[in-house]
Amino acid sequence: MQNAVISWTLKNEKGIVLSEGNFDPKTFENGNGIFVGNLTFELNKIKEASKLNFEVKLNNTPFINDWDFWIYPEIKPEITNSIYYTTILDDKAKEVLQNGGKVFLNASGKVIKGKEVEMHFLPVFWNTSWFKMRPPHVTGMLIQDKSQAFANFPTSFHSDLQWWEIQNRSQVMNLEDFPADFRPLVQPIDTWFMNRRLALIIEAKVGKGKIIVSSADLGPDLKNKPAAKQLFISLQQYMNSDAFNPKEELSFDVLNDIFVSPSKEQFKTFTKDSPDELKPNSNQNKVK
Repeated sequence: MQNAVISWTLKNEKGIVLSEGNFDPKTFENGNGIFVGNLTFELNKIKEASKLNFEVKLNNTPFINDWDFWIYPEIKPEITNSIYYTTILDDKAKEVLQNGGKVFLNASGKVIKGKEVEMHFLPVFWNTSWFKMRPPHVTGMLIQDKSQAFANFPTSFHSDLQWWEIQNRSQVMNLEDFPADFRPLVQPIDTWFMNRRLALIIEAKVGKGKIIVSSADLGPDLKNKPAAKQLFISLQQYMNSDAFNPKEELSFDVLNDIFVSPSKEQFKTFTKDSPDELKPNSNQNKVK
């Protein structure tokens, strides 16, 4: 490419250009990893949690590439007096709920019902079909992105890279005994052989009170986890708003069972058998 001019643009989700520029004309030989130039943008100009897009294009050609990334302001998450934050579903949590209060349960590492299900942050190639039910058993998540719970945590209805530190190797909750129409705020997608109803974050009315439960590690003392910290802040702000009014009702016993009883249906995590159409004698592979 002779005397090629490469330009760049930085935009927010509304398409507003925050910064842009051009690199000096340059001749590029065939190859990979060729240095183009440096650019600088002060991130402290961003005052709220934002998804930004960085676009690079070769001028006067159709060639364009772009990358999404997320910026979170430096805010220390604090628990307000109106919310009881806990890491176990203890008697105090039960009392707060019975009295009409709000509870945030960080259940990371405490899940029993669903403990056998492993969730990593990997592409679909790493699935139970190819690897005979070895972990990971979860690929991707369904997120109720229109909920005000995510008003200060930009997200789509599916997981993206800002979810990596939240999702990767977190426990999931098996909702096998929950009401049939119960929908989590964040629902990991189970292996298609089992298709269990799983959850990473749920909200519900319990007794006279309201609760958010997260099996991902979300709390006020997170270190070097800016996305997880921002999600916790967003959930706290949601709980302190009038928008926090869960539709689903749960009994305390059904909720508590997640931390007491194992899943009713389980499988051998490291079977030597192939669980699907890869079996030589499966109907899909019979000669017709």
